[in-house]
Amino acid sequence: MAEFKLEAIKEYYLELIPFNKVLGIDIDDLDYETSQAVTSFKMTKDLIGNSIAGILHGGVTASVIDLTGGLSALISCLKLNEDKPIDVIKKKVTSSATIDMRVDYLRPGKGKSFKCKSRIIRAGSRIVVAKIDLYNEIKTRIATGTATYLIA
Repeated sequence: MAEFKLEAIKEYYLELIPFNKVLGIDIDDLDYETSQAVTSFKMTKDLIGNSIAGILHGGVTASVIDLTGGLSALISCLKLNEDKPIDVIKKKVTSSATIDMRVDYLRPGKGKSFKCKSRIIRAGSRIVVAKIDLYNEIKTRIATGTATYLIA
């Protein structure tokens, strides 16, 4: 049952949120036991923020950090509500929201591809806090973030 619910989260993120399609996000892993999420995307000319340096736009960095942390928050929500019907869980998933986020840009966003990993710091019944890191293909950490999510 958990696998079915994780697939529903993937479908929601990849098919029903148009902005995620623009970013070219792939969901590499959703771990039900740990609530960890891993996403990835390739650098494209549309994601460049500094055309001279050819680096990732800071807004893309923040967006990917937010959406990857959100995935971990939703896994946490699934775990907390695993005994509830799927329609109740869908309502919670589709009405969740980011309520606070901090991003620290550690290095210029240079790379051909990027991977983002999130983990839960605290999971309550309505508030979930995640720690998220963005790396390039040579495992250089580009940015780190902490985000708080409301699970309705």
